[in-house]
Amino acid sequence: MESRVALRWQSPVYLERGRLLSLLPEEPGFVVLLEAPAGFGKSVLAGQLSARLGLRTLWASARLGEPRALLARALDLPEEAPWGAVVAALKEAPTLVVLEDLEGREDLTPLLRTLPCLLVLASRAPLPYPELPKLLAEGRLVRLGAEELAFTVEEARALFGDRPGAEEAHRATGGWPLPLFLSALTGKPPERRALLQGLKESLSPEALQEGFLLAALPYLPKEAATPATEELYARGLLRLLPQGYTLHALLKEMALESLKPEVQEAVRALGKRLPPELLAQAYHAAGLHEELLELLERPIQINLAPEVLLSWRALLEKGGERVRLRLGEALLQSGQREGFALLKPLAEAQDPRVALTACGHLAYYLADPLLGQDLPHARAYLERGLRLLEGVPPELAGRFLNDAARVPWEEGQPEEAFRLLEEALKRLPEGSPYRVAPLTNLAFLRFELKGDLEGRIRALEEGAPLGLRYSPVNYPGHLRDLGRLYLLLGDKTRAMAYLKEAREAPGHPLASLEAAMLLAYLQGDEGELKALVARAELWENPYLVGRGLAHLALVRKDPGLLQGVEGFLPALARAELLKDPALLPPYPAEREERLYWHAARYRTLREEGDLKALLGLTQAGPRLLPGLIPLDLLPKDRPELARPYPLTEVLQSGWKEAVALRLAEIPPLQVEVLGAFRVRNPLGEVELKGKAREVLALLLLRVPREEMAFILWPDMPEADALNNLSVWLSRLRKALEPWGVPTYLKEEGLVRTESDLMTLEEALARKEAEKVLALYQEPLFPGLDLPLLDRKREELYHQVRALFLEAGEPRYLERLLELDPLDEEALLPLAEGCLSRGQRARALRLLQAYEKRLWEELRERPSGEIAALLRRLQA
Repeated sequence: MESRVALRWQSPVYLERGRLLSLLPEEPGFVVLLEAPAGFGKSVLAGQLSARLGLRTLWASARLGEPRALLARALDLPEEAPWGAVVAALKEAPTLVVLEDLEGREDLTPLLRTLPCLLVLASRAPLPYPELPKLLAEGRLVRLGAEELAFTVEEARALFGDRPGAEEAHRATGGWPLPLFLSALTGKPPERRALLQGLKESLSPEALQEGFLLAALPYLPKEAATPATEELYARGLLRLLPQGYTLHALLKEMALESLKPEVQEAVRALGKRLPPELLAQAYHAAGLHEELLELLERPIQINLAPEVLLSWRALLEKGGERVRLRLGEALLQSGQREGFALLKPLAEAQDPRVALTACGHLAYYLADPLLGQDLPHARAYLERGLRLLEGVPPELAGRFLNDAARVPWEEGQPEEAFRLLEEALKRLPEGSPYRVAPLTNLAFLRFELKGDLEGRIRALEEGAPLGLRYSPVNYPGHLRDLGRLYLLLGDKTRAMAYLKEAREAPGHPLASLEAAMLLAYLQGDEGELKALVARAELWENPYLVGRGLAHLALVRKDPGLLQGVEGFLPALARAELLKDPALLPPYPAEREERLYWHAARYRTLREEGDLKALLGLTQAGPRLLPGLIPLDLLPKDRPELARPYPLTEVLQSGWKEAVALRLAEIPPLQVEVLGAFRVRNPLGEVELKGKAREVLALLLLRVPREEMAFILWPDMPEADALNNLSVWLSRLRKALEPWGVPTYLKEEGLVRTESDLMTLEEALARKEAEKVLALYQEPLFPGLDLPLLDRKREELYHQVRALFLEAGEPRYLERLLELDPLDEEALLPLAEGCLSRGQRARALRLLQAYEKRLWEELRERPSGEIAALLRRLQA
C-alpha cells in the first residue's frame, strides 16, 4: 500500500468494526459520510477501512488548512495547485481520501462532482454540500451517524474481553466509543474526571507526562519519540501520521481544559527535545506566552509559517526586537504592507544583527513590485546594511547581501547585483544551506552579463545537492535548467538525463511539467505533448500551455495550433513555421531568449549576422550551435562549425569536409566472426551483400589482393579476377564508410578495425585460457564456404584444444566435450578429476554417456583405459 498521509492502527486495544466495514464501499467513485461528535471513532473506522483495502491513502484535517491545498501537498503538488490538477493526480492510482474535521465551508465541489477516489468525509455536524443529496439518490453515498457508529452491547463485550463492566459502561456511555474505550483501558467508569483519573492510574508517570506534552503539540516527530511515546501508542492513545505522533483530539481538549498546569509543566520539562518550531507552538498552546516570546527572541533560525506567526500577532507585537522582526517579515511575505512599519524602527536597532536583518528585509521587499516598489528607500536600506556588515557573523552578512542584490537588479544595474552576490558567496561558509540562493542568482547574472554558459552550468550543478537537501522546491527547476543548458551545448544525452530526472523529481510539479514538455519535444512524442498540454490547462497556467503548444506545433509542423496563443516561444515557433520573420516576437532582453531569437531568424533567413550573433552571445562559441541550428543549415564553407555536433550526425550528413576534420574521433570498425557474422560502424549494423562478406573475411585474414582474387574467382583470368575484386572492394568501402571519407579500408587493407578473431588470437598467444573460454564460439565465419576458411577453422580449433588440455581445469575440459563429445583426451582427465573430488556418480554418468554416443555414432567401443575405468566404477 502506498500511503503518503495514512494513519496506521496497530494497537491491539482497538476493536475492528466489522459490522460497519461491511456497509462501506471499497472502490473509487463513492463517498462515505461520517457525522458524529468527537470520540465516535470516525478516524478509527477510516483507518481500519484503509488497512483493509490497501489503497494509497491520503489523510487531511480541515483544521490544518484548505483541503485542496492539503491534498495537493500530499500528492507532491504545490499547495496552490487548482482542483483540476489535484483530481488528475488522484486518478493516477486507486486512492482512499479521508477529510476530517470538516465544517461545511470548504470548497469540495470539484472533488464531489468527479469522485476520482473513494472519499471519506468526517465531521461533527451535518455538512451542507449541495452534491451530497444527489450522490445519496444515485446510491453513491453511505452515511453513518452517531447512532450507527455507537458500539453495540456485543461490541462493548468484545472490547472489554474477559474484564467485567462492559454492560455498565455501555449503559453509561450509550455506546460512545471513546469513553467506552477509555473505560475498558482504565477499568474506571466512563465519566470525564474518572476517565482522567483512570488514565493517571493506568499509565506510567513518564507516559502520562508525555501525553500532557502531546496535548500542546500538533504532532511529535518520529525522531523525537521516546519509550513513553511508544507506551501511549501501544495503548491506542496516539495516532501515527507521516509527520509523527498526535494525541486524540478529545484527549487533547480534555487535558488543555482540565489539566492546564500539568500540560505547562510537561512542556517546560520535556520541550527541550523539540525543534524550535514545534516548541514555539507548544508554548502557545499551553499558554506559556512569556516562554514563547523568549524563544522567538533568541538569535536562531525558527521556520514558522507566516500564517502561524500572524495568528499570534497580538502577542508578538508586545515582544522584543527579534520577535517583531519575525512578525514584520511574516506580514510582508503575506503581502501586508504593515510589515514595513514594524521593520523600519528595527533598522535603527543597537544590535547590529537585528538592524542588518531588518535592512535586508526592507531592501528586498521595498524593491518588490507587488508591494508597491519604492526603489529609493530600498537603496537607502541597502546602503545602511552595507555599513553594518563587519559587525555581524559572516553567514548573516551573506544572507543580507543575497537579499539586497535584488535592489540593483530592479534598478537595472546588474553589475552591482553581481558584485553583491559574489561577496555573499565569499562570506557564506561552505556547506551553509543559504549558499544555494546566491549560487543560483550569481550563475544567472554571470550568464546575463558575460555569456558564461558553462559557468552557469557549473554553479547550478554545485548548488543542486544543497538545493535538494535544503530547498527541494527549487530542485526540479535546477534540473530543468541544466537540461536546457546542456542542450544548448549540444550534449543531448546529458540534457535528456537531466530532463528525465526533473520530470520525476518531487517538489515543484510545474518545473517538472516544463521539463517533461521539452523532453517530449526532443523525442518527437506528439501524444505525450498533447497529454502534457492538457495537464498544463488543468493547472490553469497560460505560460506552460503556450510552451507546450509551441513544442506540439513544431513537432506537427502546424502553425494553426498557435493562433491566438501569446508568449515568446509560441510567437517564435509560429514565425518559423510560417517562415515569416515579421512574426518574430520583439527582440528580448534576456540572453537565453536572444539565442533562440537569432537561431529562429537564421533558420528562416540564413543571414550571416544572426550566425555571428549566436557565436558571440556566449563564451561557448560554436559549441551551442547543435542545440539551435540543424547541421544541414550551416554554411558549407565553414566545416569547422560542425565540430561540436554529435559525430554520428556529422557522419550521416555526408559533409566530407566536416567529416575529415573529425576523422580522429571516428571509433574503430567492430567485426564479429566467431559464431556469428556481424559488422558495426558508428552508424550501426552494416549489411553486407553478395561477396562483400567473403572479401571482408579475407581482409581480416590479411590475404594479399592477388591471392584474394584467385581464391574468389579461381576460374577467371587474373586481370578479370582483379577487376572483380576492385568492384567488390569499392562496394565494401561504401558499406563500411557511407560518409565518403576513407576510414577503414585503404590500399594496404583494413585499418582501425577490431574483431573478436583478433582478440582471440592475441589471447591464445598469451595463453589466457579464461579469455579464450569466453571468446571462442563456432563456427568461424558462419555462412562462408571457402577452403582457406576451412583450414583456418581447423587451425583455430586445435589451438584452443591444446590450450584447454594444457590448462586441465574442469570448465575447459567440459567446453572441449561440448565442442566434440567424443574427445577422449578431454573426457579422461575430467572423469578422473571427478573421482578425485569424490564425485563418483558424475564420473560414471560422463563415461556412460560417452560409451553410448560412441556406439551410436561410430559403432565403436571405448578404449581400454576408458573401459577399465567404467568397469571399476560399475563394480
